Amino acid sequence: MTSITDCVVEGLKYPFNDLKKVLSFGVLFALINLISLDITTKFIDAVMKYSKLYPSASNVFHLSQLPANDIYMIIALLIISFIIVLFINGYEWNIVRFSIDKKEDLPEFSNVLKMFVNGVKYFLVNVAYNIIPIVLLIIGLALFNESYSPIIILISVLLFLIAYFILIMALNNMVAHDSIKKAFDLREITKNISNLGWGKYIGIIVFTLIVYLVIMVAVGVILFFITVFIISAITDQSMIISIFLAIIEGLFILPYVEIFFSRVFGSIYRESIK
Repeated sequence: MTSITDCVVEGLKYPFNDLKKVLSFGVLFALINLISLDITTKFIDAVMKYSKLYPSASNVFHLSQLPANDIYMIIALLIISFIIVLFINGYEWNIVRFSIDKKEDLPEFSNVLKMFVNGVKYFLVNVAYNIIPIVLLIIGLALFNESYSPIIILISVLLFLIAYFILIMALNNMVAHDSIKKAFDLREITKNISNLGWGKYIGIIVFTLIVYLVIMVAVGVILFFITVFIISAITDQSMIISIFLAIIEGLFILPYVEIFFSRVFGSIYRESIK
């Protein structure tokens, strides 16, 4: 049986099997990053204009005070972002499927409709597993001044952790059987985890998260030095830097990390059914 490190190392190598597909996947992330940047810029500009018109501290800016055209544009951009996320989830479904089948190549961007439908399933299962902790967290924050609020927040965090560990095998089970019902077959899900061993299962996930943090810290340091270089070379560079970082992160970093995660988590399922 494959070791914890073997699963993670194989996942780290996997994206390099086809960098063109990684970049193609990255276009989706780059688009979301640029949309988020545009929305943030519109919001900041509106707040700055509002603060100049109403310098009094008693006047608080509300989203409803954005220009109507900006509101419509932001709504449209959010809808576009959500659709892109569904396609991202659909491609992650395909990566998990390839991992379960132990295919070495990356999935093609074909059958777009099926990828979108699978992305919807992927998204709905994520929401279903996290809806209770999300509701509890909202309640806990809403009652922040109450003495029992920290307890509610703590319970929500614990439920998030439990849901996360179960969710990974649930998504794998759904993809393996191509059935959303299998994402909620807790008997089969827990059986698969037991086959692998709860210790090894949790160990792979935790180790994967640690590797992810190391990657993100290293990337953050590299991007910091690149940013310093751009600042020293270009004046009035704030927007240029923001766009540059959004594109770099979208094209290279986020797709690599998501492919890495999906590959490892698919491998977990493959090991659990041996």
